[in-house]
Amino acid sequence: MINIRQIRAARAMLGWDQKELARRAGISIATYNNIERGVQRDPKTSTLRAIITALEREGIEFAAQPNGIEGIFLKAVIRQAEPATVLIIDDNRSDRLLFKRWLGDISDYDLNIVEAANGKSGFNNFLLSTPDCIILDFMMYGIDGLQLLTAIKQGGHKVPPVIFATGAHSDAVEQKVFGQGVFAYVNKTETKKELFIKTVTEALRYKKSGGPIAAHKPESRAQAHIQ
Repeated sequence: MINIRQIRAARAMLGWDQKELARRAGISIATYNNIERGVQRDPKTSTLRAIITALEREGIEFAAQPNGIEGIFLKAVIRQAEPATVLIIDDNRSDRLLFKRWLGDISDYDLNIVEAANGKSGFNNFLLSTPDCIILDFMMYGIDGLQLLTAIKQGGHKVPPVIFATGAHSDAVEQKVFGQGVFAYVNKTETKKELFIKTVTEALRYKKSGGPIAAHKPESRAQAHIQ
């Protein structure tokens, strides 16, 4: 039987306070506090299971100790992030570098980032890399973003979630983009790092889960400019 001493130790290993563990377990802070202090000595099985599950999701493993002295010991398990490939197609080198830097802060996936500086090389890299997500510039010299997306579709290829990025926002552009069934649309001049990371992470989750590709319209334009 897993005891509260071991749960407390697991919480400490993750650097969580009581409030954080309660939140992740879906229980009230008062309930968890009573359990940890021993006020509630016989918590419901479902409550205890929720706490243990929250810890196990973060790589904590409760396993039998070989010598059997204490019956159970804590072992930290290093979870390997799932691999994923993101293809950035943008003719602006500064924007590509910025997106790469932001993508480096995504911890849920072990990212392989592939770049292309124009539509032609973007199409070739799409065929070679089989990306899980494409970040595609709307306006490029030669083949623009919409033309490239059309070429991919006409080639009969399975299209991963596409995030269109543009520095020339307009309602007309937005209509064209979502008319192509893309996953998301971000305005380069307004998108915050946090929103960008969230959007890419959600796109990868949809792709990995095989779920429906939902369109994500941009959030409020009262956002910080890209820095």
